[in-house]
Amino acid sequence: MQVFCRLLGDDYETLPQVVQDFHDLKHTHWQGHASSKGSNNPLARVLRRIFGFPKLGEEMSVDVWLSSDGGWDQWRRKFGDRRFQSSFHADATGVLDERFGPFRFGFRLRVDGDRMYWDFVRWGLGPLPLPLILGPRIITYETAAASGAYEFYSQADFPLIGRLVNYHGFITPVDD
Repeated sequence: MQVFCRLLGDDYETLPQVVQDFHDLKHTHWQGHASSKGSNNPLARVLRRIFGFPKLGEEMSVDVWLSSDGGWDQWRRKFGDRRFQSSFHADATGVLDERFGPFRFGFRLRVDGDRMYWDFVRWGLGPLPLPLILGPRIITYETAAASGAYEFYSQADFPLIGRLVNYHGFITPVDD
């Protein structure tokens, strides 16, 4: 059983089929398009570059490659010419733990209607927890678009930096 299914339990079955297919790894390669927005201040630009977050732009191609290994789901993403990746697992408290470079982010997953929301609950640098007051304000959801594509939305605002990244896109499976 994959990470997201374990965390959501029975609510997982209420998600749109394309969202379940994505998390069940029925396809390991997905393609589509997205737009990206964010603050244009120098610190935000540098951080986006370091982490490989998408360049700011109205429309860009997106590729996502999925895999699973030892209880961890890995997502490798390519937005335009930028690449970034993260790994996910279910921790002992029922929180989705995302590892992104040296950073850790914790989310409680919930389903509301046809959307799965990621509610931000903690963050850290390596094993060191970081104060929530200094952390990002994150809004993330997944659903099915009217076209049947997998739709994703993610926004991260940081104190002093502003909107680090906001991307919204649509992907469909590529025949493996």
